[in-house]
Amino acid sequence: MDISTRSHPCLSPVNGKPILLGFNGAEMSSDAGLSLLREIERQAGLAQRLAWCMVDPRDPAKVQHSPDDIIRRGL
Repeated sequence: MDISTRSHPCLSPVNGKPILLGFNGAEMSSDAGLSLLREIERQAGLAQRLAWCMVDPRDPAKVQHSPDDIIRRGL
């Protein structure tokens, strides 16, 4: 016997608001793919791993944004 359970995958909150994924096609957002990619990057730590492979020639006293933050903004 097949039992179907409805589960709604959710992503990490943005500005304190939950993000729920629904696949019913009722209300669509063009940003949904970016939210999913953001979550994948966050869970896997891809930006941080890439930043560890890079040499940062900047003066640490003048650095406001870490290399992994810069990489995340560019993704």
